[in-house]
Amino acid sequence: MSALLETKDVTIRFGGLVAVNLLNLTVNDGEIVAIIGPNGAGKTTAFNLITGVYAPTEGDIIFDGIKINGKRPDQIAKMGIARTFQNIRLFKDLTVLENVLIATHLNVKTDFFSSVLHMPYAMKEEKKMKEFACSFLEETGLIEHKDDIASSLPYGLQRRLEIARALATRPKILLLDEPAAGMNPKESVDLTEFIREIRDKFHLTIILIEHHMQLVMDISDKIQVLEYGRTIARGIPFEIQNNPAVIKAYLGEEEIN
Repeated sequence: MSALLETKDVTIRFGGLVAVNLLNLTVNDGEIVAIIGPNGAGKTTAFNLITGVYAPTEGDIIFDGIKINGKRPDQIAKMGIARTFQNIRLFKDLTVLENVLIATHLNVKTDFFSSVLHMPYAMKEEKKMKEFACSFLEETGLIEHKDDIASSLPYGLQRRLEIARALATRPKILLLDEPAAGMNPKESVDLTEFIREIRDKFHLTIILIEHHMQLVMDISDKIQVLEYGRTIARGIPFEIQNNPAVIKAYLGEEEIN
C-alpha cells in the first residue's frame, strides 16, 4: 500500500531549538493516525509543517506522490489537506451556513469581478455552492442550526462546525488539532462517533493530535508518540498503551484500561 502522506526525516530548527527532529510519519489512505506526546513535544509544529505554515529545515513531505515542501498553505489546502486548530477559529459573527460557504470558495471557478458584477454564470455557481453547503450541513448534523450565529452554538457544536467547515474544502486528509479540548465526557463520546462517521462517509484519511487518551485508544488505527521533537514509539493502540517508554514519558506510570 502506497502512503497518501509521508514525511521523510523532516526536521525544523528555530535558532538553536530543534522543534521537530527527523520525523518519519507514514499515513495510508483511509487511516486514522494519532500523534500524541507531552506539551512541547512538537505535535502542532508537525501539523504546521504539513500544512505549509513552516517549511522544514531538512527532509521532505510527500502528499499523494507530490513533494509539497515550500508550498503555501492555500496551495496545500487546494491539493486536499485541511485542518482545524486547538483553539476554535470560527467566524463567530457569521451564521453556521456562512461559515461553511466561505470554505466552499476554495474551489470556485468564477473570478472576483464576475461575482461583484453578478454575472449569470457567477450567480449560478453561487447558487450551487449554497446548495452544496446546505446539503453538507445536512450530512454533518448541523442543518437545523444553519441560520444560527456561530458564537451562539454550544461548545461541542462549535467544534463540529469547525470540522464541517474544513470538510467543505473537500480534503483527502483532515488534520484535527486537539478536537476534544474543553469538551465534557458526553461531547467527547459524540465527537468520537462523529470522527468515525465522517471518515467513512467522506472517504477521509485523518490525523489527529489529542490529549484525551480514551478517544485516542478508541479511534486510532496507528499512534505515533513524540517527545522533545523526536519519535519515541509508533504502533497500534495496544502496543502504545503497553510501551514502557510511552508510559514513562507521557501516560504516567499506570496503563490505561
